[in-house]
Amino acid sequence: MIGPDDVTFLILATISVAYSVSVRRLERLRRALAEERMPDLISTWTFAAVLTLPPMYIAAVVTVTYLAEWPSRKIVRRANPLKYIYTGAAAGGSCLAASIVLHAIGGVAGVALAMLTLSIVDIAAIATALVLARQKHELRMFANPRAHAAEAATQCLGIALAGLLSWHVALGVLVVPALLLVHHWSLRETVTVEEAFDPVTGLWSEAAWMVQAQQKLHDVHGHVALYMIDPDEAGQEVRILQTIESGLQPSDLLGRYGSRQILVLIPVGLPEGGPFLATGFRKDLAAAGVRAALGCATTGDTELEGLLIEAMSDLMGRRDAAGITRNW
Repeated sequence: MIGPDDVTFLILATISVAYSVSVRRLERLRRALAEERMPDLISTWTFAAVLTLPPMYIAAVVTVTYLAEWPSRKIVRRANPLKYIYTGAAAGGSCLAASIVLHAIGGVAGVALAMLTLSIVDIAAIATALVLARQKHELRMFANPRAHAAEAATQCLGIALAGLLSWHVALGVLVVPALLLVHHWSLRETVTVEEAFDPVTGLWSEAAWMVQAQQKLHDVHGHVALYMIDPDEAGQEVRILQTIESGLQPSDLLGRYGSRQILVLIPVGLPEGGPFLATGFRKDLAAAGVRAALGCATTGDTELEGLLIEAMSDLMGRRDAAGITRNW
């Protein structure tokens, strides 16, 4: 027979998985841009489990939550499966330690000390692994006050979620909008700190564009075309954008590359769509008097590096054919 703990577990697991799926794009970008420690923002689910469930169910919630979170990490440049497994195990251990403290002390003081225990044990486990791996330089990631503030906010939402579940299990979904606000706040802070936008054109920086492009390649059905536009002279980037904007859609991904190149990633469906659009862009640039070379690559694969190499090769081949040499 299904008991109250089973129902609470199912509610927590379902909401955590649904939330992880819904914010996957946001989470990939947030993590790819950040150079400092990033809070998981999943403590809402795990700490709610600490407050409402016995140890076996706590471990199950942590496992389900981290499994659901992995797709948000695996295409980010720093993703490492073994490291992620250790991180999940550390989270599970910290949650179990927090549960012990909670039941030993009880009341409001128990909740507060459980929050503190969860953070301290988790940080200690990660820091120990970094020291043993001779990566002491990465310990600076724990000095990010905004990361700790976001982590504390998600734990507080976990308290609210636990209270709602205790009142009525269906009310657990009410915490999702608040967590989404914290998530967007964390992304805005990351974008500001990491300078994710190019100040001249307003386009995504190279690092921000890369992670979104890789994500688009993973998600898109059909072929995509990559265009690399290289102006003959510096300072032409804004004119290039104004010239080609009529052929772009809101879903197309634009960004900077190298010293002054512009990248455009466009879903084209069929492989012949890429060269067709490239011809149109070249005619538009020529008609506007903008001197620039445009390389094109089209693929149905999911590897961004090969696509960039192909577009660069096409661009340089066209420059060589025109007898134009540029210092890279």
